[in-house]
Amino acid sequence: MAGLSAGATMATTLAMIYPDIFAAVGVHSGLLHGVVKSFPDALGVMQGGTGPLAGGNKAKGAGWASDVPAIMFHGDRDTTVPPPQRGSRGRPVQHIASSRSDGSARQRSKGRGYTCTTHRDASGKPCLEQWRIHGGMAWSGGSKKGSYTDPQGPDAAREMLRFFCQHRQIVS
Repeated sequence: MAGLSAGATMATTLAMIYPDIFAAVGVHSGLLHGVVKSFPDALGVMQGGTGPLAGGNKAKGAGWASDVPAIMFHGDRDTTVPPPQRGSRGRPVQHIASSRSDGSARQRSKGRGYTCTTHRDASGKPCLEQWRIHGGMAWSGGSKKGSYTDPQGPDAAREMLRFFCQHRQIVS
């Protein structure tokens, strides 16, 4: 399951509610499940920092806490939706308690630089990848012909597909 903006928020909600159905989730430029509780809350976040993300609110659910592996992309210049990688006021996203981070690796794609942090579960399998696109504010790696796309960024669709292939779920 993957989504962009409000679709990303819906994808995280479905992953939290139905972890037995989804093998992995892809998030691009969206709020995480539980960060806002209503449409007015979401508008407040997007219009300048009112609502549950303002002032460092410690709301439960503001981090990623699902057993469903996640890959997240967000441009650090996104002025519409605050990057979930930082949550509110720089709080890191949290995942499975037993995960460990490989550390941050600063990379450069053909155009934009990015930081990708990978967290692994106890068995060593990646359970969370956080991609922060430096200077980005649209779908990373999209066609220049599209709207809300950034052809200079790393290819989010390709990276999500790679991540999803690592987390196949066999349904009988």
